[in-house]
Amino acid sequence: MLDFAEWSNSIQNQIIGLTICITIPSMALYIAEIVTIVRHKKFHKSFYALFAMRAISDLLYVLVSFYGDRLPTIIGAVLYPIYSTFPNWMLAMFFFLSGHTFIANMLTTAFIILNRLTAIIMPIKHEKIWQNFLPFITIFVSLVPTLLFLPMFKMNAILILNDPNSTTDRSFIINEAGDLPYGHYLAYICAVSSVIFMALCVLLNIGTFVAYKLHTKQADTNVNNFNDIKKKLLVYAMATFLGHALVASLFFIPLIIQIHLDPKAMAMFFVYFPLVMDAGTVVLSSWLLLWASGAIRQQLIKDFTIIRKTNIQNNRVGPMDGLRNNNHRPVGGAVGQQFQSSVGQLPTVS
Repeated sequence: MLDFAEWSNSIQNQIIGLTICITIPSMALYIAEIVTIVRHKKFHKSFYALFAMRAISDLLYVLVSFYGDRLPTIIGAVLYPIYSTFPNWMLAMFFFLSGHTFIANMLTTAFIILNRLTAIIMPIKHEKIWQNFLPFITIFVSLVPTLLFLPMFKMNAILILNDPNSTTDRSFIINEAGDLPYGHYLAYICAVSSVIFMALCVLLNIGTFVAYKLHTKQADTNVNNFNDIKKKLLVYAMATFLGHALVASLFFIPLIIQIHLDPKAMAMFFVYFPLVMDAGTVVLSSWLLLWASGAIRQQLIKDFTIIRKTNIQNNRVGPMDGLRNNNHRPVGGAVGQQFQSSVGQLPTVS
């Protein structure tokens, strides 16, 4: 175990590089999906609103992770003098936003599963009910994590070099001074919330699965097929729950096995944490939607094709205009008339 932990710590930069390689394209896709949902009215539905809500939290988490973890590890020598000038609240903001995005992700994931459940048991009233409650859900998802983690700004945040005795390794972490009272509070809230989240979502998934089986049985009796889109969105909701459940387990499993008692094992845990976190949230949620929603997929392709064609046409306009203006330049006398008649006899270029 210790040998693997030491090896993992030695390749931390490579793990972060791999994480960045799989996360950046997923972030770009996430942003494209959010823009598509906002631009096109046909996607102004409760499921896509919840998806966008969670996507924003996921994107914010990644940016916060770059700010407080990944960049200080990769280019700590460059950032350490800059971060040293930051006021306390800017360093503490890393912990506040980390906890905020984590809780917001869990809440929106639970609401997405509930959304799929109501789509099955009350398909007629489902969308109207959710549209009425979406503003309250948005406030709830934003306000609850804010109230939970506002105390983070009271902490005494400091910068700690990973190897103070090294003249080459200037990577650092943002941590709390002293006995980590607010750090322990953050870990405790996330761990308890993870347990509640997983228990609640398991119950919702069981209820959704039972409702789905009853619906499909009734549909078979009536010689109808269950809506393929609803089926795929249901699979999407359950699959993304598993991804977020994996992330949630990272907060309470270490407490159960007391991994914090072994510094090397704890360091190894933080090495793989960004990779698991990104794969379970940003990567899974963004790419799986392309499979689940054919409408989103087709609209993305259509929008991208329009942008590409527009750019190609714009690149051709300049030279063509110049040639076209030369063709219409007046030419005097009989020579001009002969030239124009000759041009008129040329075959048209298609």
